[in-house]
This record gives sequence, structure tokens and C-alpha cells, in this order.
Amino acid sequence: LRELSLDAEIEERFFSNEELRQELLATIDEDYPPDEAAADSRALAAFGLIPEGTDLAALYVDFLTENVAGFYDSETNQMYLIGSDFGPLEEFAYSHEVVHALQDQHLGLDEISDTFTDLTDDEALAITSLYEGDAMAASLAYVLENPMLVVRLAGSELIGQQDLPVLDSTPPVLVVSFLFPYLAGQPFVEAIRADGGWEAVDAAYDDPPVSTEQILHPEKYLDRDDPTPVTLPDLAPTLGEGWDIVDEDVVGELQTAVLLANLQPGEAISMTSGLNLPDEALAAAAGWDGDRYALWADDDEEVLVWSSVWDSEQEATDFSHALQQREAARLSGGFEETTPAAVTLVTDGHAVRIEQNGAEVRYLLAPTLERVEQAAASLSGA
Repeated sequence: LRELSLDAEIEERFFSNEELRQELLATIDEDYPPDEAAADSRALAAFGLIPEGTDLAALYVDFLTENVAGFYDSETNQMYLIGSDFGPLEEFAYSHEVVHALQDQHLGLDEISDTFTDLTDDEALAITSLYEGDAMAASLAYVLENPMLVVRLAGSELIGQQDLPVLDSTPPVLVVSFLFPYLAGQPFVEAIRADGGWEAVDAAYDDPPVSTEQILHPEKYLDRDDPTPVTLPDLAPTLGEGWDIVDEDVVGELQTAVLLANLQPGEAISMTSGLNLPDEALAAAAGWDGDRYALWADDDEEVLVWSSVWDSEQEATDFSHALQQREAARLSGGFEETTPAAVTLVTDGHAVRIEQNGAEVRYLLAPTLERVEQAAASLSGA
């Protein structure tokens, strides 16, 4: 399997879904610290991607309990399979987790996981797509080499036939984050493999992808078209005393497309085609070349700033127009031209400004136009 030898035995454990839930609850605070989860929740809510007050850690536990068939723990070298039966779906999951064990023994999976705290969310999602896509490609190859397993899988209860209430009710931005590494990672790995076989896939662990842009467009990884770094100024001197940064990170091409798609729960995944992002949203995000956002807050207000750069001025314009359409629909308002390079929307409780300067687009959101203008002045002076 995967042209790698299993150099050490793997300890196998079988969990029920309830045992999996208890295991996740026991480790969630370490895996996803409460302050980090709270900051992520506030930022995603500010973008309008999840409801305010969403408990991301609890949702994470619920989602994995419902949707995980198995997992490999690189710290303990243990494989966990969920359920008591070992049918065709479990055999597929088993082969997938064996690949993770091989990655751990030969390619440094544990060391890769340890770097995630130093990465942006977009980088972490890209690297996850490498090793999950690798496992998907190898386990699919295993299935195709075993015709009877193909027959048994065809006759089994597939995911589209199952009742998955958590999956169906989870905000699309989170569903995509969970499933993208599997659904998009596999064709990404196949593109690397087509270019240089499994040896090229092995080499990618020493030179991993750095953005979801490279997962969506494997040629950008093969050509090493890395994102342009974007920095944001300190807004505290402009906003005044009592303002602190809540969260700062990179949205990335994938989640930019999710944001523009403005999907409802249950719409992010198609059981026939995988990720279900509209072509228009994917096209508007495809010129992404880098971004950074920051969410600032005091005791009463929040200010969100998001600066992005694009491959060309036209692609920046296309994104700006798509973003205007999304925000007008989300906030039930209309944009007015403030300057030849900026438009502003003001509704009850929200003010948004979108500015374009060549291939750069800036987005600012605050409760009032005054706050937006303060933040805009700081960005312009950066």
C-alpha cells in the first residue's frame, strides 16, 4: 500500500460513536484551546459565515462524532475505528488510516502536525489537504486493486443514504473546512503523482503546499506560485483606548469562494460531485494572490478589516463586484459610490466600505460609518 513498508505494528482500537465523543471531549481543550475557539467564532460571525455565539468546540465534537469513520493518532501510534462491524466502508477507512501510519513512520506526519500552531488557517488547511489527499489517493488505489471490495462498496449504505443531521445543519464554511482536505486533496495529490509518481508525493512533505490556492490549482504548487504576503497596520492608535485585536489570520482562496457563495446549511456538499461551490463564486475567487484580515474590538463594538491582493486589476474588480453583491444581499442594503475607487453601504447597525486600488481590495466593516472611516484612514496611511 502506497509503496511504503509498515515498519512497526499499529495498535488498533474500536470505538463506538459515544466512546469517540467522550475521547473528543477529553482532548478538545488541548486540541482547540477555548480562547482560540472563541476568537475564531467571533471572526467567522463578523464575516457573516456563522451565527453569533456559535460554540465551535462543541460543534467540532458533534461533527466528528457523527462523520468520522476512523482516525490515526500520530502521538500514540494507535488507529481508532468507529463501530463494531468490519464491512466494506470500514475496510476502506482502515486502508486510509494505515496510510496515515505509513506517513507517520516515513514522512514525519507527527512533526508536520506540530507546526500547525505557527501557520495561518489557510496554510494548515493546505498541508492537511496534502496528507489527507495522499491517504485518499492511496486508499482509492487499494479499492481499485480489489474488485470484490468495489462490488461490496457499491452494495453498502453510502454516505448519501445516511441521516446526518449535524452535517446538514453545520454552517457551510465549517463543512468545507472539514471535508475539503479529502475532496480536493485527492486530485491535488494525483496531480503531483502524475508529475513524478509516489516519490514526488513523498517529496512534497519536505516542500508542502502553502495555500488552498495551490490545492485548488495544483499547477500553482508545481510552479511554486506562492501567495503574496499581506500586512495590516495597528489600528489601536486610530480607534482609541480600549481597543484590542481579537483575531488575525488569512482567509485564503477557498474560504473567499465560500464567503462569496453565501450558501445555507446543507448546500456546501453534493453527494455526487463533492464540494458544491457555485462556479461564479469559484471564478470570482480564482484570482486570489494573498490576503489578511484582523478583527478589533472594545467592550461594545467590533471593526473588521480585510485586505487582499489579486493576480490582476481585472480580477480584483471581479472580486470587488462579487463581494458587493454578497454584502448587499446579506445586509439588505445597497452600495453607493463614495469615491471613484470606493463604495459604501450603511444599514441599521452596519457600515461597510469596499475600496480598490489597482490589484488590491480592502474591506471594512463596523457598526457605524465613523468607525469605518477611522479604520480606512489608518489603512490608507499604512
